[in-house]
Amino acid sequence: MIAKYFLIPGFICIITGCANTTTLSQKEQPKVIDPVCAYFSDMGCVHITIGENTPKSSYEGVAYYFCSQECKVDFDKEPSKYLRNVTPPEGTIDFVCHMKIDELRRFVTCVYQDKIYYFCSDHCRTKYLTNPDAYTGKE
Repeated sequence: MIAKYFLIPGFICIITGCANTTTLSQKEQPKVIDPVCAYFSDMGCVHITIGENTPKSSYEGVAYYFCSQECKVDFDKEPSKYLRNVTPPEGTIDFVCHMKIDELRRFVTCVYQDKIYYFCSDHCRTKYLTNPDAYTGKE
């Protein structure tokens, strides 16, 4: 009977130990900027985490992600409306390929640990999103 009481806590420790996986919390995951929400200064959903069901559109070879299907539909009607007036700070460089961003006509962004990062292409942003800590701090 005493053996049962020792086995139960051991079993519970094993189960809870296996449940603690090391993943980035929702707050620590890199995020992208919804261009429609940014245009309307809707700061509640401007920074979104990309998931497999995140609405996505492509414009001039660049992928853009949205907080909702409604924002995607609005963007698809007139993409240039939501992309104008956005300029990166002077001297901004892509952390992945080291290209000068301020010389480009189009660029993409993501937010990681409350900082905006600029990229020359969706390819560089995707590469960054897979392991942001490998590039963060190399400023």
